[in-house]
Amino acid sequence: MKKRLIALLLAGTMTLSLAACGDTNDGQSSSPAESQESTQESSAEESTQEESSQEESSQEESTPEDAPPADVTAFSEAPMLADLVQAGSLPALEERIPTAEDVYVEQVDAGGNPLEIGTYGGVINLLGAGGSWGLSRPVLESIIHYNSDGTYYANVIKSFEHNDDYTVWTFKLREGMKWSDGEDFNADDITFWYYMCHLTDYDTKKSWPALMETVDDAEAWATLEKVDDYTVTWTFVNPKFPADFIENGDFKWCWAPSHYLLDMIPDSVYVENQYWEKTGLSDEQVLLNAQAKGIDAATVGDLGKAIAYYWWNEDGIPNLNSYVLTTKEGNNSRDAQLCILERNPYFWKVDAQGNQLPYCDEIHFNATSEEGQDQLMFRSGELDIIEVAMQDIASLLADLGDQAQLRELASTNWGSYLITFNYTCKEENYAELFKNPKFRQAISICVDREQVSGLLTEGFLEPGQCAPQEGNFGYDPEWETKWTEYDVDGAKALLEECGLVMGADGFYDFADGTDFVLTLYTYTDSGADAAFPVFEQYYNKAGIKCATKDIEVSAFDTEIDNNDWYAVLGPHTAIGGVSLKSRVQPFVPIAQSAEWYGEYGTYYGTGGQQGVAPEGDMAKLIEIYEKWKSTPDSAERDQYTLDIYNVHKENLWTIAYLKAAGAYSLVSSKIHNYPDLLVSDDLYQYQNIIHYWTLFKTE
Repeated sequence: MKKRLIALLLAGTMTLSLAACGDTNDGQSSSPAESQESTQESSAEESTQEESSQEESSQEESTPEDAPPADVTAFSEAPMLADLVQAGSLPALEERIPTAEDVYVEQVDAGGNPLEIGTYGGVINLLGAGGSWGLSRPVLESIIHYNSDGTYYANVIKSFEHNDDYTVWTFKLREGMKWSDGEDFNADDITFWYYMCHLTDYDTKKSWPALMETVDDAEAWATLEKVDDYTVTWTFVNPKFPADFIENGDFKWCWAPSHYLLDMIPDSVYVENQYWEKTGLSDEQVLLNAQAKGIDAATVGDLGKAIAYYWWNEDGIPNLNSYVLTTKEGNNSRDAQLCILERNPYFWKVDAQGNQLPYCDEIHFNATSEEGQDQLMFRSGELDIIEVAMQDIASLLADLGDQAQLRELASTNWGSYLITFNYTCKEENYAELFKNPKFRQAISICVDREQVSGLLTEGFLEPGQCAPQEGNFGYDPEWETKWTEYDVDGAKALLEECGLVMGADGFYDFADGTDFVLTLYTYTDSGADAAFPVFEQYYNKAGIKCATKDIEVSAFDTEIDNNDWYAVLGPHTAIGGVSLKSRVQPFVPIAQSAEWYGEYGTYYGTGGQQGVAPEGDMAKLIEIYEKWKSTPDSAERDQYTLDIYNVHKENLWTIAYLKAAGAYSLVSSKIHNYPDLLVSDDLYQYQNIIHYWTLFKTE
């Protein structure tokens, strides 16, 4: 096995990266296989039957490239579902899935590799779900899906398009699509979500930027209109470009099952709209109605968040996912010892031969209580997929042989073992020193990365800089090696050019004679505290006196928020991501979201009411970002992103000492269609990029 592969493999679960979301375009491709730029703009014209109602559109609706060929009219289903149909307890398959031209056909994985045609049956065994999002990660179906190269395509919706000035966006739905309980899914479920759940803030998430704009210096919301049962429009006063709408608006879904949730919407949250009247229900009554459906909530606020945002954690709530939470007592909670997701008999995707997905009957989440229990369960076949730690991969692979396969989800973080500084530090002498790029260069070259690699990762993570990793957007080998050559004397010369003066104790002081101490903050369980002694010896050798402050993560975040810090080893919010289309905040100081820009982000996020005004290249990032979000042209957005990256390359506000670690899993060889070399990121909803509905299991 090549050293580089081992290096990435064995660093899979290291937290010291140390973080906790290619090209996309204005239109869409309906097939992952055809989602390159040439096909992402609308690629085929529909018939003219809708044109009279869509004259304002600059794009004709796309025809799904993965639609079944015209001569394919037959579909197949899992034997367990066929038995239910035969018994009369389930409608025929053709009545459960969209019309033939609107069925979604899965042909390739998110890396563009052809999928095997699977076999039905079996269970995918995973570790316990954990966290509010745990059950959703493998199965959540959203408005669009991303490929690992950053391209994207319409998913739940059939297509999206915009008019000439980007003030009107149109969503087309899939005719005949059903909720998991068999009820029709249509435009009413979108108006219900928007006007009864979202604009009311009943879902507690009335913050998705995709649907917001500023009009006359005030916050305004998109106007949603139902055109027909399978068409809705979102209308804005100002242009709403793809970067702020379909790509980067945190716009995961826009629907809710009105037929199931209506009796849990109280009048106390009602917002006047043209589609839905008040329900006439009090807070007390909706809580009782929810309780009758097995949903316990102490307050209306708790109820709204549970049923309209974290809905996948409540059994019985219809959804559009491939698997739904069972209603079986004892298995219907993410906190259960065994939590079960069952096949959705109304799922709207099929494989290339017309077989309804998913292939497997269930997904099981198995809680564990002892360290190492997951590995024992994997060895015994009780688990099919586990994440693996650096120190365990080699022995597990050696023991398991061809019983297991190793799979990589590459990191988008900009390096590992990161150190960043407070450029808005309350102590001016520190702030000015940190702003000097010569100081950062000295901090970078005074550390022997080769030795650090050996000491901290047994040589598995290679030396590198805080830069996009190979395979990611913006990768630059020159950037990756900038300021990485070990040179203690050179570091000392740079420190003296910064105005520091060597003291009698062998450590540098400020020019005014006051001590300079580099206090490195870390948070408990991040792993950074264990790495501190390694870096301290190098800093000391270069004449830099060090101290460390390791505190619980909540206290750590508070000190960052209060601007009471100097430097961070292993920031809580690491720099990196797919690109600006994933999340802007890691790259540009627009919110108090990442340590590397501190109070500069507060300034932008509060409209200049708080924080510190960015200056120099930090301000330049903002200027480029404003251009980025204001252009509809995908090529221009990519160029602006690269311009922002170049500013980072020039400044290196954060220093990394090793390349980024990936996330790695051992997968049973019985599992098929589990892809390799994909990317782990919030933009891709992490595990969702695996497409669990395409996995199948053989004995």
